[in-house]
Amino acid sequence: MDTRAPLWTLIGIFIVFKLVTTAAIVFAAPGHAGTTIALFFAFHWPFILGGLIFAAAPALFWMRLVRVRAKRAQLQAAEWRVDSAGPPAEGVIHIAPPRL
Repeated sequence: MDTRAPLWTLIGIFIVFKLVTTAAIVFAAPGHAGTTIALFFAFHWPFILGGLIFAAAPALFWMRLVRVRAKRAQLQAAEWRVDSAGPPAEGVIHIAPPRL
């Protein structure tokens, strides 16, 4: 059982509640939407910044993982690619396969 699930559930409930409340205020008073959104960001900028910082680490790791996997696939393809267009290199003995 995951011991962090209740914590993330509570954090998710807080975030959804704050967003729905702000949306309800904007919907109820559309003339003051700019002020409401400005106050929302003014009161919550540390949490938004912290969330972006904590979300950046997994995002950067995922992007690096995608790049490494792409390079790995490219290296594996290059390792098994055989170029038979030209003659063998000088000093290399070329043995032709037997004819049946």
